[in-house]
Amino acid sequence: MGASLYQLLAAKVHVPNLARLRREGSYAEGVLGVYPTVTYPSHTTIVTGRMPAEHGIYSNLSSREAGKNPSDWFWFAKAIKAPTLWDEANAHRLSSGAVFWPATAGAPIYWDIPEIWDPQKGIQVDPIYVAKYATPGLLFEALLELGPPKAGQELDVARARLAAFILKKYKPDLLLVHLCDLDGVEHQFGPNSSEAAATLEKIDGHIGELLAADKSAGLADSTDVFIVSDHGFLPVGAEIRPNVLLVKAGLLTADEEGNLTGGRIATVANGGSFFIYWPQSQDLRAEVNEALKPLRDSGALWGVLDRAALKDLRAEPAAQMALEASTGYEFSSGAAGDLISSGKSITGTHGYLPFRRELESSFVAWGADIKAGVNLHTIRMTEIAPTILKAMGIDDPKFGDEPPLLEIFK
Repeated sequence: MGASLYQLLAAKVHVPNLARLRREGSYAEGVLGVYPTVTYPSHTTIVTGRMPAEHGIYSNLSSREAGKNPSDWFWFAKAIKAPTLWDEANAHRLSSGAVFWPATAGAPIYWDIPEIWDPQKGIQVDPIYVAKYATPGLLFEALLELGPPKAGQELDVARARLAAFILKKYKPDLLLVHLCDLDGVEHQFGPNSSEAAATLEKIDGHIGELLAADKSAGLADSTDVFIVSDHGFLPVGAEIRPNVLLVKAGLLTADEEGNLTGGRIATVANGGSFFIYWPQSQDLRAEVNEALKPLRDSGALWGVLDRAALKDLRAEPAAQMALEASTGYEFSSGAAGDLISSGKSITGTHGYLPFRRELESSFVAWGADIKAGVNLHTIRMTEIAPTILKAMGIDDPKFGDEPPLLEIFK
């Protein structure tokens, strides 16, 4: 839910809950995120107040070695290297809950239903697989009351119902909920599509359901609500496959279908960006640059970031360079076919540098402790977690990179 998209669509679609929370609360016109602007590092910054270089969730994919399973994601909380909001809650004897929040499998969260799926099956609803990593018995307890997800049901429907169940039954002091359908729709149809507008309306309905559950639980007078998002989106009409050039140069190996099998380097495609790795003990920069020359000359690249630039961005420390796509292009991990191919329709992606206006994410705060009418203009994503921590009644000056946004509190 990019800030620019939300503000554009809010004037055109029926989102009464979002409009009311923004009107009665405080908000930012945009949030500067992390690099790459993808789900897992962004969500982890939202709960730690730290950048990827410090919190350790560098992108969505956890594998960096060519030939390893490219479907493994940073599902497990043990990979997080910085204190989280649920750690702070535990330290201060507060309870916590999470519904499909990224990187929470195995987290010390009281009522945890993590976002995870069988890498052999791909992203799909599989309650039995999720239950293996959830708080023991919690998912089946919820399913007994709510019933199983219906075939073809949108993911956010089940997520909102599970969150409402935990809210009403257990009343956690902190509840994290990840609604994801807008991301999938924007990937498929583009950020400016009618489908994206319709999905935003549905999200607004789910927010209404959670507010109603909060009221039903008797918590309305003591609840603070934070509507946050992980990144924005850009429309895409063409795909770039840098691995085609890197295989041709002998830096990577691949099978006939274009799946990487090994090599002297490793790569991770992040939608709008493409990270390249090689051992610190080797200097392969000249070879990589030479291999990528056709791509540099194509006009499809917005820029190339070196190791120093990535360090300044506090992105993954092991990355040696990153390719940044021009608007309208996205990167693929494929290593077969043409270097650049155009799609038949406009889709969407993210993962680009966070400084493009369309990539800025959203922030709305509302509730018992929040002032009305405070416009924060542009904030950093690292400011969100310390602000939520203050709303939890915890004062820890060592938590996160930034002080809380004090101006929004009564």
